[in-house]
Amino acid sequence: MTRKKAHIISHSHWDREWFLPLESLRFRLVTLMDEVEALLDKENGFNHFHMDGQMIMLEDYLAVKPAKKEKMKQLVSEGKLRIGPWYMLQDAFLTSGEANIRNLQYGLEMAEEFGQVEKIGYFPDTFGLYGQVPQLMRQAGFDTVVFGRGVNPTGFNNQVFDSAFASKYSEMFWESPDGSKVLGILLANWYSNGNEIPVDKEEAKDFWDKKLADVERFASTDDWLFMNGCDHQPVQIDLAEALEVARELYPDVDFIHSHFEKYQDAVKAGLKPEKLQTVHGELTSQQSDGWSTLANTASSRIYLKQANAKIERLLERLAEPISVMATEAGVSYPHEYLAFAWKLLMENQIHDSITGCSLDEVHREMEARFEKVEQRAMAIIQNAAQKIAEQIATNDAGIPITVFHAGGMEATRTVELELETDAIHFSDMHFELIPDELAKLPEQSFRLETKDGKEIPVIVESLGTRFNYNLPERKFRDSYFARKYKLTFVVENLPAVGYETIYAYPVHLEDNNTEIAQDFQLENRYLKVEVAPNGTYTILDKQTAVEIAGVGAYEDAGDIGNEYMFKETGDNLRLNTLDSTPFIRVLREDELGKTIEIKHEIEIPVSASKAFAEEKRRLVWHPDRKSDRSENHTTFRITTELTLNKQDKQLNIRINFVNSVDDHRLRVILPTGKQTETHQAGSVFEVVTRANKQVKEWTNPAKDNRKQGFVASGNMVVASLGLPEYEVSEQGDSIELTLLRAVSEIGDWGDFPAYEAECHREITAEFHLILTDEPDVANTAIPAQVNALLSPVFAIQHTSKKEKVLPETKDFAKWKTADGFVFSAWKLAKDNQPIIRFYQTSSEPKLLNTVNPWRKSTILEETSGDAESQFTVLPNEIITLKGV
Repeated sequence: MTRKKAHIISHSHWDREWFLPLESLRFRLVTLMDEVEALLDKENGFNHFHMDGQMIMLEDYLAVKPAKKEKMKQLVSEGKLRIGPWYMLQDAFLTSGEANIRNLQYGLEMAEEFGQVEKIGYFPDTFGLYGQVPQLMRQAGFDTVVFGRGVNPTGFNNQVFDSAFASKYSEMFWESPDGSKVLGILLANWYSNGNEIPVDKEEAKDFWDKKLADVERFASTDDWLFMNGCDHQPVQIDLAEALEVARELYPDVDFIHSHFEKYQDAVKAGLKPEKLQTVHGELTSQQSDGWSTLANTASSRIYLKQANAKIERLLERLAEPISVMATEAGVSYPHEYLAFAWKLLMENQIHDSITGCSLDEVHREMEARFEKVEQRAMAIIQNAAQKIAEQIATNDAGIPITVFHAGGMEATRTVELELETDAIHFSDMHFELIPDELAKLPEQSFRLETKDGKEIPVIVESLGTRFNYNLPERKFRDSYFARKYKLTFVVENLPAVGYETIYAYPVHLEDNNTEIAQDFQLENRYLKVEVAPNGTYTILDKQTAVEIAGVGAYEDAGDIGNEYMFKETGDNLRLNTLDSTPFIRVLREDELGKTIEIKHEIEIPVSASKAFAEEKRRLVWHPDRKSDRSENHTTFRITTELTLNKQDKQLNIRINFVNSVDDHRLRVILPTGKQTETHQAGSVFEVVTRANKQVKEWTNPAKDNRKQGFVASGNMVVASLGLPEYEVSEQGDSIELTLLRAVSEIGDWGDFPAYEAECHREITAEFHLILTDEPDVANTAIPAQVNALLSPVFAIQHTSKKEKVLPETKDFAKWKTADGFVFSAWKLAKDNQPIIRFYQTSSEPKLLNTVNPWRKSTILEETSGDAESQFTVLPNEIITLKGV
């Protein structure tokens, strides 16, 4: 008979910030690491310590004790301190595909500096997992993944339930949509099932009788996993003694102080594959009762999601690509500074941070980090763009403006730029005299043209005389005053990845006091939009004849849940704007297009009822709460702007409101034009198809999901950044997009007020509506179009001149892709070779053709095979190419 082997892995799951702020927990981390070092040095049965799969834990310790770096390297090289592979433990669904890859790249890079890495995909507490995890892990060279959520249901304080819809075994195979497969090891009894092992024999007998039985119920092999630790758990200093007691009590069990690589090797050696089930795609607790999926962290503190999405795009679509372009201007690619920016962003992407489920102090610090990382990203962008602009060969007649774009496909985009003219420097005139001198100049406007002389419609707004300065490379700062103007214009056919230079020509300002007609419809050659008296609108796609009416009503519901989960109030009181009579006006109508403004006022309760405070005090679990909404009401104001410019194929919606109301959720209702059984949504490197109707075990009335980029149902595609939560009706005829969820506590295992999660602040939300007659958008160009639409553009006015060696317009995208390819990255590898990445969403293999030869690479930028110019890309494959 094969002996049972109990693998005890010592660890501490380190939520960097959560119910305590960062520095409070860092203080505890230093104590933990000092004690771990002492135990590992004794070599008396305490052999290994698992650093929770994240390098930031070690980085935080060394920030306090930098002299310990060599000691940590020694412990790692000896195999005692088990580190990596991630830089930090992220939330999977709220961080982009590229952010997930950078997280792994920087984590592995740092781990390798210390000597070795624990080669296992580790997701102990990630709030659900995207379906492409196995493919990413395989490309990184890992064949085993450990995870804690997504299969078994969990409840209050992460209690794990045994049920008919739980995984039969803690071991399973997990397969990505492309067919990549890994061994999945579920922490079926959570990552604390071996915590605080008793030394007292009587207590130890009770402990192990239960723990061994619990693990045996799920294990498919004779190698059993016991996680000796929990959240911020101090190391068990008497573990060696406790294991000796266990060996004495259970002589037929081998108790091993282990680590994950040893454990996974043992499991694989004893595995009987025919016994295991295979799970496919994303793991979001689909087979659970729906009450603890943590999906509503997608709407907690929505302002954090908006900031994160904005900065991800700045790094992925501007900072990295423009830095590659700038190498042609002789600028070194800023590897270190990009890593510096990415790592600061990742501090906000940890699973208890970006999810918005921590203390107010934590999220206040996050906002400061977001500001800092945006400054870092913009410094990279502005420097690279300026260096390029200096070397572009331009004409001498107009003011050159270069527009950068890296959305992956040719695009028409609306651009905003602040333009300066008539600068007078302090070196030319006393600064007190300059504003009056500039005031003498005649008023002016501008005409915009392409390099070929084609006029570009532009809206010009004078910003008056403004102070500014230059920071020359080899001189002291140069201060000046200049006249400044805000230019808004549309550039057609921007390069897929590249830049285009246009020209501004000063012209005489003409009076234009034409009264705007109050006609509440928008129309161009693609779309027609008519606004109804109640503020909803009808959209007609003139090319496909698809028409959807009643779009854009708002609905407000009570929320007595927490930062993790939505729970509607017991009265189910929902208020909407369908019977309202909002104020409607045409805000602008000009050469670019038209904007209609809709102002709603809705009377809603100011909060939940007083009974809610008692439910929170008594720690009533959110599914069991019954409080109603307050009888006191207030006026809630929502301003909507509908914009359709002349070249837009989508309707653009901008919503603004100031929230002063507690305990509620605001959504916009978007009919889809037809009924369906499934819908599709953008996710991490895939378009996932989800059922509208939940399984029979699902008892939660809410059926919320998370998206990246877009959700599509029926004839409606909703594209947005920073609004990741949505719900599709069971019939598929309506999409509800969450704009705000206001709650007052963390939730989970205690009474942790988080009043700033009520989001008493101004919120501006933007999204785009696209109509389609395609039943399967994954097989169309729509995912790529949405990707380009949500990519920012950057425009810069040329202010200095150097040797003119670069063309006015350049497209660096020397590749050709079919429908189904979504552009993801263009950057340089560490060896300064170019990297491009796509993912393929269609159901058939497609060809990727390149002008120059490339080698196929992994996500870790390791190449294999010969250089080629044509690649067959399989359905749902993530393909990375490296230049030669």
